Amino acid sequence: MQPPPGLDRSDTEHAALEAAFAAMPEDYIPRTHLWQGDQPAYINRLIHEGSPYLLQHAHNPVDWWPWGEDALAAAKAEDKPIFLSAGYATCHWCHVMEEESFDNPEVANVLNRHYIPVKLDREQRPDIDQIYILATTLQHRHAGWPNSVWLFPDGRPFHTGTYFQRPHFLQLLEAIANAWTGEGRKELDAFATNLAEGVQRASARAEPPAELANAPQAALDHLAQMFNATHGGFSTGTQFPHEGYILFLLDHWRRTGAAPALQMALKTLDEMQAGGLHDQIGGGFHRYTVDVNWRTPHFEKMLYNQALMLQCLTQALHITGDPAYQRSAERLVAYLARDMTAPDGAFYTAEDADSLDADGKREEGAFYCWSPDQARVVLGPDAALATETLGLAEPPTLEAGPVPHLNLAAQLDYTALDPLLDRLRIAREARPRPIRDDKIIAGWNGLMIRALAEAGTVFARPGWITQATAALDAVTDRLLTDGALARVHARGNRAEAGNLSDYIWLAQAAAALAEAGEARFLPLAEQLCAEALTRFTMPDGRLALARDGTPLGPVLEGEDGATPSAESAALELLAALDRIAPEPERRIRAQELRTALSGGIAGLPVVRLVGLQATRDLDHGTTQPHRMAAGGTARLALRRTPEGPRLMLTCTSGWHLGSDTLPKGAHPFALTGAKADIPPFSPPQTDLDLPLEDLQDQIAVTLQLCSDTLCNAPETHHFRIQP
Repeated sequence: MQPPPGLDRSDTEHAALEAAFAAMPEDYIPRTHLWQGDQPAYINRLIHEGSPYLLQHAHNPVDWWPWGEDALAAAKAEDKPIFLSAGYATCHWCHVMEEESFDNPEVANVLNRHYIPVKLDREQRPDIDQIYILATTLQHRHAGWPNSVWLFPDGRPFHTGTYFQRPHFLQLLEAIANAWTGEGRKELDAFATNLAEGVQRASARAEPPAELANAPQAALDHLAQMFNATHGGFSTGTQFPHEGYILFLLDHWRRTGAAPALQMALKTLDEMQAGGLHDQIGGGFHRYTVDVNWRTPHFEKMLYNQALMLQCLTQALHITGDPAYQRSAERLVAYLARDMTAPDGAFYTAEDADSLDADGKREEGAFYCWSPDQARVVLGPDAALATETLGLAEPPTLEAGPVPHLNLAAQLDYTALDPLLDRLRIAREARPRPIRDDKIIAGWNGLMIRALAEAGTVFARPGWITQATAALDAVTDRLLTDGALARVHARGNRAEAGNLSDYIWLAQAAAALAEAGEARFLPLAEQLCAEALTRFTMPDGRLALARDGTPLGPVLEGEDGATPSAESAALELLAALDRIAPEPERRIRAQELRTALSGGIAGLPVVRLVGLQATRDLDHGTTQPHRMAAGGTARLALRRTPEGPRLMLTCTSGWHLGSDTLPKGAHPFALTGAKADIPPFSPPQTDLDLPLEDLQDQIAVTLQLCSDTLCNAPETHHFRIQP
């Protein structure tokens, strides 16, 4: 292998890199256009990393450093600016810039001579990524990946951008290098100071406490203004799932019965599950579509999207009883088990948008698109139904071919269609698969485990709960040691300290499993919550995504984005634990966090919908279809079954409905909003399974649980579903 262009490398260092390459597993495939015989022409220090994204760049002629103190120290020692390129393994435009620029010796020569080039996996270090995405946003009013940032050795950014075409990129690299060594450096320094201060102000901005009584209606009004009545969703262009919007709208309907909230949520879900965003052949959902009608996806599939979409489908099924939501959820979970699950049960991170076409060319969507002729080869005389139902004869929106989608206006016969989809999926497996990012992220696994636990309860699928428990056991085995959580497991090693999202989302998973009947996980939820509060609490009561290890100080999240902010999720977790295992000190901490977040929520509720929903859970109780009741002494659920809705209650050991200790005339159970054959509670009952009839707008269940020595105060739970 050659030394990197524009740079001298010691023989010792080069030999160590070649030894690391020789030790790679047999299935390792170097990703580069530059070869010397049967070996890649170049190698750099990313060969030592576990991140699939960093390994994708291990054979660029650019002499990359991974993000860390060593890179910052090298920049300081050599008095060079840092060029930071942040992305992730399944990012299409990251791949484009790699092929055009980072795998080009001319570009590498400039980068190696004038810069310390640094690669960052944004999924491995979301705290660092957030700092520099914010810097790019402040400079350009937009940002994305790849995120390209030029830094002083102390980490202050002085120029930013995203994807650059090679000619522009080369010009920019030369111009910045000239400014760095000339009179322009003072100007760069001044701009870096201003931009760094802007990032710090924006990250740490705090609003004074505010009342939230009007926030839910304000959020609903804002979403109604954004709503696309024709196609669903909340855009007139590129469409993202915005699962947080949907979950808020479903929760708001359950609390208030506001019809517009339910209509917006269900219209959006219906359009998404019919469109190309939904992998009609293999199940699961892509990250977004480039068109307004959900037809043409950006094909990467992220674990967090699967988790949040499963939550949406679960709640929509419970509300409506529509079997289409159950079908989509079941196909999603099947995809997860088949393609996204490690042998020990943990969940992988993502699948790429790009794959090789029939000519061996890397192309976005090549794995997923189908022409009518391709369908006929697989299905023979049955191809006509699939071609018509999946829109394969319509003009394609991609060079790779038509994207399968469903026509909502047509009569869909899933009984006839689904066996054909299975045949297409099996045939599709013979195509070159997209690259899978097989690292294990603690927090993202937490999101998926929670969704599976909730879905397993609502769908009455105990196998899903078993799948969730196996995943949580696997993740904690890989990443949890003596209360300290690592964020990533890759190539057999742990990497990076867990941030707030890892602790909180994994704690939510443990709490959800406890609510699903797996009581052994409750101590884990409490332990992770306590660790998070200890590690990440700021002086003003807020929680930082990361307090240490960043060049510009603590990182705080300002909004709920593609995933819930960890801080909002922390309030949601505290509300859940207050319901499952009440503890006065923990409730006080929840109220403190609620107060700290209230100003930001009130100022613009639509960007803090998870936080807003968490405040409602804390103040008024949850609307989830299954929940812990009476301080964790019973599990209560309103379930849909093929025979109709049923109300189910299971008391924990030592608790029951009915007792001699109740006052004379008191009744331990009352139901309004539905009719049921309620049994007498003498002798006391530990379980209820009541078929419900004549459901009204809202169902109220009042319970008073007793042990042999005392009785809890009565409490009332509300449910709302469509009859």
